[in-house]
Amino acid sequence: MTGMPRGVDAQRVHHALAVPSRRRLMTLLREADGLLGVDDMAAATGLSVATVRHHLATLTEAGLVTATASAGPGRGRPRLRYAAGRPDPEEEADTPFRELAQALAEAVGGGPGASREAGLGWGRRLAGSGPAAERVFAAAARMGFAPGDAPGPAPGTRRILLHECPYRELARARPEVVCAVHQGVLDGLLESSGTTVRLLPFIGSDLCAADLRTT
Repeated sequence: MTGMPRGVDAQRVHHALAVPSRRRLMTLLREADGLLGVDDMAAATGLSVATVRHHLATLTEAGLVTATASAGPGRGRPRLRYAAGRPDPEEEADTPFRELAQALAEAVGGGPGASREAGLGWGRRLAGSGPAAERVFAAAARMGFAPGDAPGPAPGTRRILLHECPYRELARARPEVVCAVHQGVLDGLLESSGTTVRLLPFIGSDLCAADLRTT
């Protein structure tokens, strides 16, 4: 998929992030100062060790988490410790912010219309040929959101929840710019797909949504 990290499959990302518990683990790993063990994550989330291991296996297969073996006490097997995966070993961790900065630079002085146009270019660079929802899930994860599913508001629609916007402080201050860029990204992702999309900013304190409708 164009714009996706090497080794990351859009369908696997969609499946992995569709479960709230796995999104909680991703948030924990993103906010951690270092590597975390299974016991650490179980204690922090209230999930059982077995459940955490199961979720981590899914996240690892999707390319969203990396595991590192470290020697434990005694002579047993090395223990695995986990971190949120970077988009690419050669890519800087702030890539989504640099991409947003590039889009905003293209939109300076042009108002919401120019912001949306700048977002269109970003969305086209991220777009692939998969189903519409998978494109949105994969792009949202790359941009730093924690996407999830919700029932559509009407027949023929599908709602994708966009948790934990990494740009939320800037978006609250300048929604006519940042949210317009994100609407453009969504439009660029689904251009010529037969699906229209409407961004719903801040339907909760840290939650936005995208409503998809097949035309």
